[in-house]
Amino acid sequence: MIDWRWTLPRILAVFLITRLLVLAVAFAAETTQPPPPQDVIVDARPILTSLTSWDGRYYTSIAADGYHADPSYGPDYAFYPGYPIAVRALSLLTLGDIDLAAVLVANGAFLLLLVALYALSTRYLDRERSLLALWFFALAPGAVAYGLAYSESVFVLCLVLAFLAMERRQVWLAGIALALATLTRVPGILFGLPLLMLLVSQEGYRPTRRWLPFLLAPAVLVGHYAVLWWVTGDPLAAVSAQTYWHTDPVLDQSGALIEGATPTTAFGSEHLALGVAPPWMTWLWLGVLGFSTFLLVYFRPDRIPLPYAAVAVLAIATVFLSMSWMSSPRFLAVAWPFAWVLANRRSRWGRGAVLTAFALVQVVLLWLAFSWQLAP
Repeated sequence: MIDWRWTLPRILAVFLITRLLVLAVAFAAETTQPPPPQDVIVDARPILTSLTSWDGRYYTSIAADGYHADPSYGPDYAFYPGYPIAVRALSLLTLGDIDLAAVLVANGAFLLLLVALYALSTRYLDRERSLLALWFFALAPGAVAYGLAYSESVFVLCLVLAFLAMERRQVWLAGIALALATLTRVPGILFGLPLLMLLVSQEGYRPTRRWLPFLLAPAVLVGHYAVLWWVTGDPLAAVSAQTYWHTDPVLDQSGALIEGATPTTAFGSEHLALGVAPPWMTWLWLGVLGFSTFLLVYFRPDRIPLPYAAVAVLAIATVFLSMSWMSSPRFLAVAWPFAWVLANRRSRWGRGAVLTAFALVQVVLLWLAFSWQLAP
C-alpha cells in the first residue's frame, strides 16, 4: 500500500520546484532578451508569451478553430487532436482563454503524471527510489516540454495510466488509455507493443478476448485519418504534413530562401531565421541520445521487466523515425524507465551528478526556447 500522506507532499515539491525553474527562466528571458517579431507572438502577456511559443501556437490554434486546410505557417494537421480537445474543454472554465487553458492542461496533466508514475514505480522500486525517479524524470533535458503548451504531458500521462492499468490486469482501461495516447501524439500506437508484451507475460501468447482492447488504438487512428481526409481531401494528410515539416524551404519577406532553414527550424518571416541551432547544440543532442542509449545496458529483467525496456527502445527509435534531431531530448523524455534505471544506481555522487547535469541542460534548453533561438 502507498502511504499517500508521506508521498503527496513530496510529489508536490517535485512539481512546484520544477515549475518554478521554468517560470524563472521564462521571466529572465522575457526581461533581458529582445522580443520576437510581432507576427510570431501567440500571447503578449508575460510568461504566457514564452509558455505558448513554438509548437504551442499550433496547438492553441487547433483548440480555438480546429484544423485548417491551408494554414499560414504550415499544415497544422501534423499535430494530433487529443491535447487541443482537452484545451478546448478546459477553456470553458477559463472563460474562453485558450492560451491559459493550454498551459493549465499541460501542467495539470504533468502533476497527475507524477502521481501516476510514482504509483507505477512503486511496483519495482521502494518509495525513496520511486520518488528519486520522479526527480530524474522531471529534470530530464527534454522535460522542458511538460511546462509548455505542448502535448507531451498529456501523452505520457495516458501511457503511464495504460501501463498502470495493465499491471492491475484492467485491460479495457489500458486499451482506452492507449487509444487516448494514440490520439495525442504520432508514436502513441507504437507503445501498444510493450503493453502487449506485458499482457503476454501475464497470460501467455495465445490470443483471447482480453486482447480486444488493443484494437481501440488503431480504430482511433483510422478515425483521425478519416477526419483529416474530410478536412483536406488527402487520405494521407498526416503523412504529407510530416513530409512538409521536414523538407519545404522557408522564405523571408522578400521571397529569398533562408539558407538551411525548414519549417521545423525557422519561425516568423521578418528576415529573421529563428531556431537555427548553434553548432555546439549538435553535440548536446548527440550527448543526450548517446547517454540514453548507454542506459539500456543497465536494464535488468530481474528488476525491470522487458516491456519497459521496450518503452525505452521505442523512445530512441522515434528520434530516428522522426528525423527531428533538435527535438530528440523531448522525444527521449517520454521514456520514464530511464528514470528507474538512474534511481537504481547505488552511487549517491553519481546520482547527484546526473541530476545536476540534467538541471543545467534543461535550463539551457529553456533559455534557447524562451529567447527564441531554438524550439524545444
